[in-house]
Amino acid sequence: MTGSPAAPSWLPDPQIAVAQLASGILEYAQQTASGDAFRLPYPANLQLALDRLTLLAWHQDATAPASVMELLQLAQEPFGDWKIDLTGADADPDESLLIYGRPTAACEELGSLRGDVEGEIRENALLRAVMDKARAAQAPHSYVAFRELLIRQPAIAAIELDARLADPDLALLANEVRQAYVEAPPEAMADGVIRTCRGCGGLRLPMDDDRTWFCEDETCPAPGTAGADHPASEGVWWLRRELRTFITAPGRAELRIADAIGKLGVPVALWPDFDACDISVFEERPWVADVKAWRSPVRLARRLRERLFTVPSEAERAYVVIGREQVTAHPRYVARLRKACPQVRPGQRIVAVSEAEFITAVKRRVEAEA
Repeated sequence: MTGSPAAPSWLPDPQIAVAQLASGILEYAQQTASGDAFRLPYPANLQLALDRLTLLAWHQDATAPASVMELLQLAQEPFGDWKIDLTGADADPDESLLIYGRPTAACEELGSLRGDVEGEIRENALLRAVMDKARAAQAPHSYVAFRELLIRQPAIAAIELDARLADPDLALLANEVRQAYVEAPPEAMADGVIRTCRGCGGLRLPMDDDRTWFCEDETCPAPGTAGADHPASEGVWWLRRELRTFITAPGRAELRIADAIGKLGVPVALWPDFDACDISVFEERPWVADVKAWRSPVRLARRLRERLFTVPSEAERAYVVIGREQVTAHPRYVARLRKACPQVRPGQRIVAVSEAEFITAVKRRVEAEA
């Protein structure tokens, strides 16, 4: 019995094609974020993605997008509706790369797998500058205050940001804080008002009728909840997109976990030693955790196979912790992650667990030591 014929050597890898498309969309979104009229050429990654997807379509006798604009329109459709078979691209059928014209969390994750979107967060120029300045000043509290601000207030009124920067812990990093935020985009304004979401603290954006509002954060725990309204004339700042995805989203889980463990009377530290890990619990025989909020367990598994966080030698246990929002959206998230990444299965040095499982494990140790 003969196997299926090998794919021709010229046929692109769907995974690379989709990652390149996601990267191109992120570059395009960044270029158009200023509100100025877009000028050709399109980002090179968009054209290269179009070429690769066209070859895939021809090989499959499927209809190929005829232009970059058609490709961008296709990117708004769920992958399951595409006529091009993308098997192996780490993309779920219900995901799309754009929603309401903006990159989705799936787009951020797929683009990051090319290696320059998440920027391996510690290599992000802004985060690295924050760490270096706080470390040089021996001010770990400033670094923690910076992270907490980005998590709690991804959108903030200009006058409030000025007031926050008067705080001694944040004053040291005032320049870096301002670099983390950009002005709220013109499309966020309607009737002279900019609206925020109480669920995540970010912006609610108007749809075409200017009367229907949606939360931009796909992982928001309460996207239908209205937050404060701000006059557009007074100015509102919005956290940069990649920071909202890779700092704010997992940060909500980090703060919840620290709060729950703190109520047990257990020592807990957030981002100790300038982000050696996300959470450290217990002073003796500490447990450490790296908190993740990736939408797809398969994509996260690939990232973890490339690089797991370094476990301090004194740590008794180490975990990759999956946030509550991700487990709610995908009840088998942890099981799928462990299957795709053997390095985080039970019995390994680092074990993948849910947010609830991690807190429960801490409670059990507290009870056992009481």
